Amino acid sequence: MSSPSPIPSVYRTLFTTIEPLLATAGALNALFAPAMLLKSTVPSVPYSPALSPLFTQFTGSWLMLAFHDFVTLRSADFRDDVRVWRHTLAASAVSDVFYTASLVQSMGSALFFNPLRWDVMTVTAVLTTVAPFIGKLFFLAGVGLSNKGVARQRGKKKTR
Repeated sequence: MSSPSPIPSVYRTLFTTIEPLLATAGALNALFAPAMLLKSTVPSVPYSPALSPLFTQFTGSWLMLAFHDFVTLRSADFRDDVRVWRHTLAASAVSDVFYTASLVQSMGSALFFNPLRWDVMTVTAVLTTVAPFIGKLFFLAGVGLSNKGVARQRGKKKTR
């Protein structure tokens, strides 16, 4: 009988299902509806086709994040390896820091930190970024993880 996973189901659901779907949706918006994405994140900047290469970059970045969440963290070799999860989520958290900073820059801190003033677009932009980011910070802080973890020792092969 196999031992229980060291990754709690709330993290597994958030990072292997919800977040990759959000990242994929963001990538599709960046690729097919960049004007709408720009309006929801930086409404003070009018869309111009000259910005298209930036949205292509966003698409690639968000699809890479979605791939690591959906594929890497689900793979048989890594799905229970806390160390791989920490590295993957730390890299993703770096991206979240800068994306969140860009939202604060665009909205201004007075609006960003006052949810009572948010419209539907702002709620969507902030919550789909900040909620998974907070989940990553909790995971990286070890909240809900046992101290034992099942991280493989360096140089040891997984036995089947």
